[in-house]
Amino acid sequence: MTMRRLGTEGRPTPAFVRPFLYALNRMQANEVLRPSQYIDRARSILTDRLGAVSGMPQTAFCHGAAGIIADHTHYFDGFALLLRLSQGVAVSVRENAGSTTRVVIEGMPEALQFSADHPDVQGFGGLISRVIQAHGSQKRQFDISIVGGIPTGLGAAFHAAVTTSLLLGLDALRHDREQPLSPSSQSEDVNTDLRDIAVEALSSWYGHPFSPAFVIASLTHADDPFLLVDTGRQTFLSVLSDAASRPGWAIIEISPDGQEPTSASSKRFKLASDITRELQEKEFAHLASLRELEHRDLERASQVVARRHRSALRHLVSENRNVHKGVVAIRKGDWQFLGALMMISQASKSSDWDTTGRFHQQVTESAESASLDGIFGVVQSGEGGCMLVAGQPFSLPAFLDAIKETMAEHTSEPVESFII
Repeated sequence: MTMRRLGTEGRPTPAFVRPFLYALNRMQANEVLRPSQYIDRARSILTDRLGAVSGMPQTAFCHGAAGIIADHTHYFDGFALLLRLSQGVAVSVRENAGSTTRVVIEGMPEALQFSADHPDVQGFGGLISRVIQAHGSQKRQFDISIVGGIPTGLGAAFHAAVTTSLLLGLDALRHDREQPLSPSSQSEDVNTDLRDIAVEALSSWYGHPFSPAFVIASLTHADDPFLLVDTGRQTFLSVLSDAASRPGWAIIEISPDGQEPTSASSKRFKLASDITRELQEKEFAHLASLRELEHRDLERASQVVARRHRSALRHLVSENRNVHKGVVAIRKGDWQFLGALMMISQASKSSDWDTTGRFHQQVTESAESASLDGIFGVVQSGEGGCMLVAGQPFSLPAFLDAIKETMAEHTSEPVESFII
């Protein structure tokens, strides 16, 4: 006998309701922790794994932000459009009397251990040591715990949230001893001193300038989900939209080991620098940044640069221009157009910027096929193994499951998905 779920009045649940109930259950399963819960977990892990010692730890939490159109700002001071995440990173930190700094990360069985004043710490510990050094605290050693809800495959977003949370914790420890790093800026939307220190540490670790957009998004107290960041002036603006009509968002992640920058990003930065220098030497002597190229100037610039540089130039300048189009789409609530811009960005990353692989192509093709089912668009976010998805909220769970089934046929790598 076939069992049928009955409604509140004893009637079978209509067939058209079942997908919505299924989607609702999936979305509830991805319930996001509150910042206070992240903080409590970070404190507990610090004590459980590194022991209880005298002195209270300081714990800070920062939200993450996924780039909708933002990764180009690592290579010049352009505009970035970001989606602020409910998820974030909490860091608990205390001083220790030993000769090494110890770092425990939720989900990783082994602790990282190194001297905070050593100049060449490798791997993820290298980021932590650079943050400590940039903060001016390298003469001391620390115990640190990290609890995160941001996929590491988002790269810059994950690294920025870790860095800003750690800096806030270190600054609170300093406040206990003397004075905070910048008392006058504590009430501002973004602490500019901490922002600059964070960008310095991240740039040192990446080996090239790190976009301040992700740091600004982690430090800001804005509640609106969309942020426009001018990385040249290092200012931001909340992009307002009708909350009732906003799409749902999800992240699909493969190869989540985004804990160390790749040499490829340094090569891309050199490429962008070479293009700018070539334009300055040939016909654009007064060009200070690629952001200054207007539409008509882009056509002329494309003729001036070497043929091998043309596709990269078009990608960088077009990404920057499409940020403003994305802002207009959000303000108008035109989510289909925003999705189209995401797909345009993805096509350019695939053909002109060389950050994508088979995984990104497969997700893109699946999104194109699901456009009539309520999926607006997808785009690689973070230059790694993450794809950001926009669509009707009740369409996302089924789409994510379909992606997992499809990818299981092409790769042995685990594919994870998150409703955000």
